[in-house]
Amino acid sequence: MFGYVQPLKPELKIKEYACYRSYYCGVCKALGRYNAISRMTITYDAAFLAIVNSSVMEDVPQVRLERCIVNPFKPKPVIRDHSATDYAAAVNALLAYFKLIDSWKDDRNLLSLFGSGLIKPVISKIRNAYPDIYKSIEDHIRNLDCIEKEGVPSIDRASEPFARLMSEILPYPELDKTNRRVLSWMGYNLGKWIYVIDAYCDIDDDLKSKSYNVMVAKQKGSLSAEEIREKNRDEVEFVLKSCLSEIGKSYELLDIKKNSGLLENIIFLGLFDRTLKVLNDGGEKNGSIQGAGSKPKCHRRGNQGCLQEAGEEISS
Repeated sequence: MFGYVQPLKPELKIKEYACYRSYYCGVCKALGRYNAISRMTITYDAAFLAIVNSSVMEDVPQVRLERCIVNPFKPKPVIRDHSATDYAAAVNALLAYFKLIDSWKDDRNLLSLFGSGLIKPVISKIRNAYPDIYKSIEDHIRNLDCIEKEGVPSIDRASEPFARLMSEILPYPELDKTNRRVLSWMGYNLGKWIYVIDAYCDIDDDLKSKSYNVMVAKQKGSLSAEEIREKNRDEVEFVLKSCLSEIGKSYELLDIKKNSGLLENIIFLGLFDRTLKVLNDGGEKNGSIQGAGSKPKCHRRGNQGCLQEAGEEISS
């Protein structure tokens, strides 16, 4: 359930793309402080987690030009030593670890077992730093396991544990009460959106592996993946678009201080574009962004962003 929360790149300004990359690289560098293997687990979702929390904080992140193994010749802007990127890195590592453990339990995937063993030394450090977050993830993953074993045929019930998990981990713990409450509701709907879209995309694979999938559990008899997808499409579309609506409303309530253009791209264009692709093509082909008219024409609030100079740097 990772990697779905991305910007729509063709609609990004150069400085917004530079800013996005600086957060992504910042999370990656923060993961590197645990160990090199952890950096391989980084996801786009973790970059969003860092951006949205940083955007309601007062401080302006420090940006440095640094090289890395992937880009050894040309330095790139990187956000360093910031609470939002550090927190996103910790959450990313925890989710990756529990996903690997889950993969080992379900499929006896030796690669997942090996990977979880490499990350495990990191987890104890994160557990000490964020004990409440660790327990929340552990509890909700356990609830997800129960849902799968029970074979629950309800989309609402099946998506509830992951929705609650995201509601608890999306807000940085030290944010003010108002922003935490708003981000919690955004996280709940984002978690539900991720769960449902992931299940809809995975129908083919789950049928082949005979793994639990709520879309399959809802149907009786032997149906093809395409038939199952078609029978579930209307309900899935309603759930996904309802979640997007609530995510958008939550964004409007946040006290955004920077990065508004980037966040609006992700929330009002990126998520909508991914939804259309999945609904129209099962997530396999490019959909159309036409009609994504929910992007606000307005505010571009707090649009000073995290980078004054890095936009020019990334374009050169």
